[in-house]
Amino acid sequence: MQIKSPAFALLAAVLLALAPGRAHGADAVNPPAPVRGLCIVVAADAPPEIKAAADQILAAVKTQPLLQLMAGNLDAKIVAAEELLKGPPAQRQYNHLVVVGLLNDPVVQTVWLHEAKAEDGGLYVFGFGHLKGNIGYVESGRNPFLHGIEVKRAPFEAELVTLTGTSPKAVAMIAQEFVQHGLVNGVVAAPGWTRGEPSLLDRDPLLVGYQPPAAPATLDDMKLIALTQPSEDEYRNVLADTGVEPVQMWRGKYYRPGAWDGAGVEKAIDDFNAGLHKRAYANTLWSATFASADEAQNAAGKIAAAANLNAAGEHQWAGTRAAPATSSAPPSPLVLWQRGATVFMADVPAPKIPQ
Repeated sequence: MQIKSPAFALLAAVLLALAPGRAHGADAVNPPAPVRGLCIVVAADAPPEIKAAADQILAAVKTQPLLQLMAGNLDAKIVAAEELLKGPPAQRQYNHLVVVGLLNDPVVQTVWLHEAKAEDGGLYVFGFGHLKGNIGYVESGRNPFLHGIEVKRAPFEAELVTLTGTSPKAVAMIAQEFVQHGLVNGVVAAPGWTRGEPSLLDRDPLLVGYQPPAAPATLDDMKLIALTQPSEDEYRNVLADTGVEPVQMWRGKYYRPGAWDGAGVEKAIDDFNAGLHKRAYANTLWSATFASADEAQNAAGKIAAAANLNAAGEHQWAGTRAAPATSSAPPSPLVLWQRGATVFMADVPAPKIPQ
């Protein structure tokens, strides 16, 4: 029996139009691939100092190595925090994000890595302790929106940098350190900061105006994009291996072309290790400066022994570092060397180390 109702005919036409591959043609069968760019996120009602900090970051996109990499071939843009959280999901899921805001900012609270927390008059940061005053804090990691339940398969990696602090002045201060030095994990304080109750792992913050040690702009086929200030737990690890705590430690993060382009769960560990998180150790130049060259030489040998490295020349050791069991990457080369009072370690072939 045929049903010739006009309403039925209209319904059938609508259902046919919405069928996969019909109304939207090839786009429904093969939707456009996500495009990764850079969003600088700041609240619409943020204080003037914080809005100015976001503008400063946007202005640095053409010159700052990490921001250049994040923006790629697209124009970076400033996005209101409210728009990011409530707007099109693709905008927050498929872009690198630099979030700029106070500790109570809704986006800061959403992407928080839980290694720090606001306190009355200050901030607690794991590995640095309880700090009071104008304290700027930066932490980095994977874009959590990309790795949420709504994204069935990540087409690539996207990074997150969160710049926050105890006051608008502190947020502007840490944004300046991010732009100027590429600091992506660390704590910076203005003069007059104080420490609250002591904790088991207390490392002093960097002071405004600090100068990080010079690091080579390139290492093997990698480009320097960021710096991490190690926390006290990392200093204690060296102390446990060598019997001596370094005077100062730094980690430079390098980017190898394509390192953030792996898709799916099978590349997730490799993408993470190549990323900006403080515990992502791939493509890294690690340095520890000791009180003297003799102390550094003694420490270097003990660190090499702990890492199962073999002597490979004067003041130089080499070996391999096994990839995590869930990684598809082969073991990477690992080289340690000593120059004066500083010990360096990097995952590059031995002939490639800076002289």
